[in-house]
Amino acid sequence: KAVVSTQSTGDGKVRYGSGSQSQDAMTVTSQPGSTVSSTKEIEEYLLQLDPAEIAKWTVEQVNSQFLERIGFAYLSENFTVNNITGRVLLLLEERNLVEMGINVIGDRLMILSFLKLLKKKKVEADKMATLWSGETPAPGLAYSEDCCQCLAKICCPCCITRKMWRITGQGIFYRVVPPCSWFTTVRQEYIDFRFLKDLELRTRNTFACCCQTHELFMYADQKAEIKQQKAAVHDDEELVSGIPEPHSLLHPEADKVEKIVRTAWSNARLVAE
Repeated sequence: KAVVSTQSTGDGKVRYGSGSQSQDAMTVTSQPGSTVSSTKEIEEYLLQLDPAEIAKWTVEQVNSQFLERIGFAYLSENFTVNNITGRVLLLLEERNLVEMGINVIGDRLMILSFLKLLKKKKVEADKMATLWSGETPAPGLAYSEDCCQCLAKICCPCCITRKMWRITGQGIFYRVVPPCSWFTTVRQEYIDFRFLKDLELRTRNTFACCCQTHELFMYADQKAEIKQQKAAVHDDEELVSGIPEPHSLLHPEADKVEKIVRTAWSNARLVAE
């Protein structure tokens, strides 16, 4: 590996040199004086960065967009000889910084704290990334309640109630859009994977067994809990069932959606644990 050592010359400058005694890492022993932005300003800058764009950074961009902005431009040589691109930057840990020859503990801890912000934002971005999106009622006769609805989807799509679905690593979102002639607002629904309890995929025949459809039922706790809370507040005599009301997705890709949801649901539980 390349070995570069730095020494203070006493006039505020740093001299770089090569050596043959240590061939495992580049060692930095001093830091030149520089004007650095406040920690708050640096954190605000880092939180504005897009993790997807960071992953595309070259080594030069890492030096200019990260090291220089956080006040550690003197470490550019270390990052360059170790080929730290944007994708690698998001994977760095303390032992990697030690291997790169960054021996000043305070500098390592500050760099790690800034990297933690970038990694946290990447995790949040991954959670909100769309894994699947779709609309119901889906096109076709098989996924229509009757022939009238099938014709309405073709001739006047805005005349029927629609649901806009979006599945992310955090949960399941859908918007209920009423017909254009109704004076009602769009309703938002959200199923957090933390409250998801079960999935059930059903296949049934429709229109005199001529068509086969797939429907995914998603059971969550929120609705049952909300009903129980309302019943307690209003002192309703009606018995509130503890069985959660399922959310239904009637769509040709329901079997595909089930696999996506199960994987994302499993990952969310692993993170929670």
